[in-house]
Amino acid sequence: MPASAVDRARKVPPIMFPAPKKETTEIQGVVLAFSAYVIWGLFPLYFVLLRDVPPLVTLAFRATFTTLLLAPLFVMLKKGKALVCALRNPRYVLGLFVTMATTMASWGFFIWLVAINHTLYASLGNYGCPLVTVALGAIVFRERLRPCQLVAIGMAAVAVAIFAFGVGRLPWESVVVSFVFAIYSLLRKMINVDSTTALSVETIFALPFALAYLVFEFMKTDGIPTWALAPTTLLLLIGAGVLTAIPLLLFGAAAHKCKLSTIGLLIYITPTGQFLCGAFILHEETSVGQWISFVLIWIALICFTVDLIRHDRKEELSAEG
Repeated sequence: MPASAVDRARKVPPIMFPAPKKETTEIQGVVLAFSAYVIWGLFPLYFVLLRDVPPLVTLAFRATFTTLLLAPLFVMLKKGKALVCALRNPRYVLGLFVTMATTMASWGFFIWLVAINHTLYASLGNYGCPLVTVALGAIVFRERLRPCQLVAIGMAAVAVAIFAFGVGRLPWESVVVSFVFAIYSLLRKMINVDSTTALSVETIFALPFALAYLVFEFMKTDGIPTWALAPTTLLLLIGAGVLTAIPLLLFGAAAHKCKLSTIGLLIYITPTGQFLCGAFILHEETSVGQWISFVLIWIALICFTVDLIRHDRKEELSAEG
C-alpha cells in the first residue's frame, strides 16, 4: 500500500456508536421490571404443582438453587470487594442476616398459602405492602404522612376489616405478608449496601440453612422421602430456584434503568396476577366481603399512587427551579 494511502487510513476516525437515549433506557427498564412483576404474579400457577411437597422442602430447594444460579453472576460483576466490606461490618452482617430471614419467611409463607388454597390472602397482603411500609416509615423514621396517604392507609384498614368479616376471622396471613415485606424494606433502607451485594450476602447466609434442612429431611425418614422418588417433582423443585432467580435478575437490571416512581407503579402487577390466579384459575372460594375489600384496597392504592406521582412532579419542578 502506498504511503499516502496508509496515512489516509490512519486518519479515518473510528466508528462511534451513539449512546442509547434516555427514553430508550427507560423503556428497557420498564420492560424488564414489567417482566419481573408478571413472573412473580404468576408464581401461584407453578407452586400449586408442588402442593404435595412439604412447604419447607420447597423453600429449601428454592433457596439452594437460587444461590447456585446467582453465584456466577456475583463473580462476573466482581462484587468480591464489596462483599468482603459488608461482611466485615457487624451491623451490616446482623442487618442482612435479618433481611435474609424475612425473605425466607416471605417465600415460605407464600408457598404455604398457595398449598392450602389461600392465594387471595397472599394477594391482599402484597397489595397492602406499600401502605404498611409507608405507615412504618412514619413511625420509625418520623416521616410525615400526606393527607392522601392517611386516607389510603385508612381505607386499607377498612378493607382488611371487611375481608375479616367476610371470612369470619382476621386474615392474619395477609397481615403477616404485609408486615414481613415492610420490615424487610425498612431494614434495607437502614443498611447502606447496594442491592446486588445485599442479595449476594443474603443468599450466602440462606444456603447453609437450606442444605441443612434438606439433609434433615433425608435423615428423619427410613429411606428416600416420597417427594424425592418422583423425577417430575424433583425437576419442579430445582426449577423453583430457576424461577426465583430469573425475576430477581430482571428486576436488578430494571432498577438501574427505571425511576423509582415507575417501579412503584409496576409493583401492583404482582398482587394483581396473584389475585387473578387465585380467583379465576385456581378457583379459590371467594365471598362478597372479599370482593368489596379488594375493591376498597384498589381505590386506596389509586389514591396513594396519584399522590405519589403528584409529589414526585412537585419535587422535580422545585429541583429544576
